[in-house]
Amino acid sequence: MACLAAIVLAAGRSSRMGELKPLLPLGDGTVLGRAVGAFLEAGVADVRVVVGWRGAEIAAAAAELGVPVVTNPDWRRGMFSSAATGIASLGAGVEAFFLLPADCALVRPETIGRLARATLPATAPVTYPLREGRRGHPPLIARAALPDPDDLASEPPEGLRGLLARHDDVAREVPVDDPGVLIDLDDPGDYRRACDYVADETIPGATRCLELLREAGAPPAVVAHSRAVARVAVALAARLNERELHLDARLVEAAGLLHDIARLQPDHARAGAALLGDLGYRRVAAVTAHHMDLQPEVEGESELEGRPFASTGPATAREERHLPGEAEVLYLADKLVAGTDVVSLPERLAARLQGLAAEPGAQARARERLGRAEEFARVVEALIGEPAESVARRALTGAG
Repeated sequence: MACLAAIVLAAGRSSRMGELKPLLPLGDGTVLGRAVGAFLEAGVADVRVVVGWRGAEIAAAAAELGVPVVTNPDWRRGMFSSAATGIASLGAGVEAFFLLPADCALVRPETIGRLARATLPATAPVTYPLREGRRGHPPLIARAALPDPDDLASEPPEGLRGLLARHDDVAREVPVDDPGVLIDLDDPGDYRRACDYVADETIPGATRCLELLREAGAPPAVVAHSRAVARVAVALAARLNERELHLDARLVEAAGLLHDIARLQPDHARAGAALLGDLGYRRVAAVTAHHMDLQPEVEGESELEGRPFASTGPATAREERHLPGEAEVLYLADKLVAGTDVVSLPERLAARLQGLAAEPGAQARARERLGRAEEFARVVEALIGEPAESVARRALTGAG
C-alpha cells in the first residue's frame, strides 16, 4: 500500500461566509475537526493543516486535534500557494496525498478508505471520487504526477486544476455513494444545510445500537448473534487495517450490531437498511443492506468493492484492484458466525444445503452466495496472512 498523507487547506479568508469558516461548529466539533477527522478515522495518520489568515487560531484548533500545521505566508495569493506550501512540507517517503479544502468537510471516512484502497495494484497519477458523474473532493494525488516542489513556487497559468488535468487520460475515477464529495461550505446557506446534513449522518455507538435493537423488538438470540458478528467484524477490520486498508472501525461495529435489526421481517437485510435509513443512519444502512448477499450496485449499480480482482498486469484509468471494504467485512463476519459460534464456511454451506434439500434452486443460490464468501475469505487471508476463521475464533474467545 502506498504511503499516504493528507493536506487540509485552511488558509483562506472565508470572505463569503463572513466568519472564520474552519472553526464554525459542525456536529459535535468544528468544520476543521470534521475535515481532519475523516482522514484520521480512515487511518491516514500523516495529516497536516495549511494556515494563513488568522493562522494562530486555526493552529491552536489543529493542535487540539493532534495534527501539525504548515504556515503559508503568501496565503493572499490564493489556494494554489497554500497547496504548494503543503506539498513542499511532505516527507520524502510520502508517495501520494489527499488534498482537501477545509470547507469540503462532509467527506466520509469510508470514502477516504475507498480511495486509498484504489491505489492498488499501482497508484494512478490522480484518483478522484465520482458521484453522479461528477468528480469531487478530495483527489488523491501521486507525488510523481507533480513537478518538483521548487517548480511549484510560482503558480502556473493553468493553476492546480490545470496541472491535474494533464493526467485526465490516465486518472482513476472511483464511484462513491457519498454526497459530501460534492458539497462545499461557501456561504451561510451552505453552512446551515451542512449542519442539517451532519445531523443525519451520525454513526450510532454500541450502546445506542443495542437500544435500537431493543426498540425494534429483536429477540435475545438475534441480539447475541449481532454482538458476536460485530466482534468478529471489528477484529477482521483491525487485522486488515494493519495492512493499511483504511476501514472505518466504528462503521463496521455499528453495522455488525444492526445488520439483523429487522431479522423477523421478509427480506430482512433490505427491510433493516430501510429502517436504519429512516432513522437517519444512512451510512450504516449502506453497509447492512447487502449482508446476506453482495450484489454489485455501485453508483446506481455498485458501491461494493468485493469483486474478482486481477493481481497482475498494469493499472489503467478504468482498472481498479478491489479490496474488501466495510460491506465485505460484515458479509464475511456474518457467514463465519452461526448463532454465537464460529463455523467454517464449508460447515456453513453444508448446514444450509441440508435445510434446503427440497429446494434445488435455493441450494444453487446458497452455493453461489457461500462461494462469494469463500472468495472474500481468500482475499482477506492473503492480506492478513492467517485464516479468517482463526481471527473470528480469537475475537469470540478472547484468546491470543
